[in-house]
Amino acid sequence: MATVAVTLPRTRRRLRNAPAAGRATFPEFYFIKRIDNSHLVREVDVARRRECFSLLGLGLLVFLFMLLFAGQHFQCVRYGYQIEQLKTDRAAVEEWNHQLRLEQASLADPERIDTLARTQLGMVSPSPQQVIRVGEPEPAAASSESPELARNISVGSGETPHEP
Repeated sequence: MATVAVTLPRTRRRLRNAPAAGRATFPEFYFIKRIDNSHLVREVDVARRRECFSLLGLGLLVFLFMLLFAGQHFQCVRYGYQIEQLKTDRAAVEEWNHQLRLEQASLADPERIDTLARTQLGMVSPSPQQVIRVGEPEPAAASSESPELARNISVGSGETPHEP
């Protein structure tokens, strides 16, 4: 296999500092000056410094005011969310309290208690001799001023209590 050498036409690139067509060139000379400014001291402008510090203080004051305002705003928003959360919690607790009161009322129903006592515990209604009224003085006990001692009386014997 043979190779053929082909020459491409060359384009001319103009250098950056080369003059454009038809313009004259000027030689550039650079001079180096050796200057030592290390012994110079900059003079302080007191009025300019005072103005700069007052502007800085004013900017800091405005920044602090805006920061305080933003903090209060965000705290207000946070409190709003907490209030709404507490309102929903209160509604849930009130509903729970209502359910518990209904349950308590159903459990404390005298008819339910009577039915449970008769069916599960085998209790019966008391006979009139077994009823002792608390708080009502007996007519005989009200007239006697001497203390009465407690006695055991069997219900089936038919004895009546004797007064001293």
